[in-house]
Amino acid sequence: MSKISRRTARKHAFSLVFQLDFNKTSDYQNLAEIYFDNHMLNDDEKAFIYEEFSGTYQNLDKIDEVIKTHIQGWSIDRLNKVDLAILRLAVYEILFADDIPNPVAANEAVELAKLYSVDDAMGFVNGVLKNVIESQKNS
Repeated sequence: MSKISRRTARKHAFSLVFQLDFNKTSDYQNLAEIYFDNHMLNDDEKAFIYEEFSGTYQNLDKIDEVIKTHIQGWSIDRLNKVDLAILRLAVYEILFADDIPNPVAANEAVELAKLYSVDDAMGFVNGVLKNVIESQKNS
């Protein structure tokens, strides 16, 4: 990846994942193409962003089940949509992205929460992801 950092690319992936709750479509590829048409990204950047987005979309049921298991006292429907998108992307990385260490996935999610969510979201996101990582170690 040359032009932008993975952190910046992850912000783009987050934006696409966030749109899933508002664009009820099975044509996620078209959603990504429209997004890419509106952002100047090179092919490597698009590939990373698309891999993160499509991987999250294709595994959404499993990802949401994992999130439901670890959001004690909450239902997934009550979660802030920003926090849900952040958690979905991070859980995708923890479960499926072998090239991203779990602590990096959690840290990047906390950074996204700092940027895009309310003040107490960082602790919430971090706590949920810590539980997810611990359960992965024990399984």
